[in-house]
Amino acid sequence: MSSLKKAVFKVKGGGDYEVQFNPETISLSKAADWAEKKGDHTLDLPLVEWKGGKAMKLEMTLFFDTYEDDSDVRDITQGIEELSMVKDETHGPPIIEFFWGGKSWYHRKGGATLTWNLTSFSTTYKTFNSNGVPVRAEMKVSLTEYATEQQQKDRIRLQSPDHEKVHRVRPGDTLHSIALEAYDDPSKWRPIAEANNIEDPLGLTPGAVLRVPRIR
Repeated sequence: MSSLKKAVFKVKGGGDYEVQFNPETISLSKAADWAEKKGDHTLDLPLVEWKGGKAMKLEMTLFFDTYEDDSDVRDITQGIEELSMVKDETHGPPIIEFFWGGKSWYHRKGGATLTWNLTSFSTTYKTFNSNGVPVRAEMKVSLTEYATEQQQKDRIRLQSPDHEKVHRVRPGDTLHSIALEAYDDPSKWRPIAEANNIEDPLGLTPGAVLRVPRIR
């Protein structure tokens, strides 16, 4: 039987922080900015406009227990908590990769590894020894996807299609959302509009098939 693989926070530039107990659940989430457009207020459903995507979030709860050896559990929790704090050498919080089972836990299409900042933690100390030293703790951590401006540009360049595709319009689709899906950039909606002779970018009909042209 193979040995248990521990989850690890790997810091860019050096330093690993292995969890004491692997998380039972991991939550991955991503949101987007949509704003209502001013227009015909007689509509039952307001018109919305894509404003851009938000960073992905990775959240989990970690448990720590030093009851058996009666040591201070803060000696373990502090290392992970400090991943949210500014480092003198970088003038900012560290950039982190989250590994479990010997590989990065999440990859984008094409194999790109996501990096993160630990943007929040909340540690609750739950058991104390006779001297008042905490020996059990529960820590909720939230990591936010990190990418430099150049990495964002590289993602758009690498994921742009090199051949024409088609897209069947779904309820709620807009040219912005289709461009985001096809080109990873919602601002590139005009080539789709021009290829399909669309004059009203908000007037898409569910079920319609659109050409999604190649862009350079």
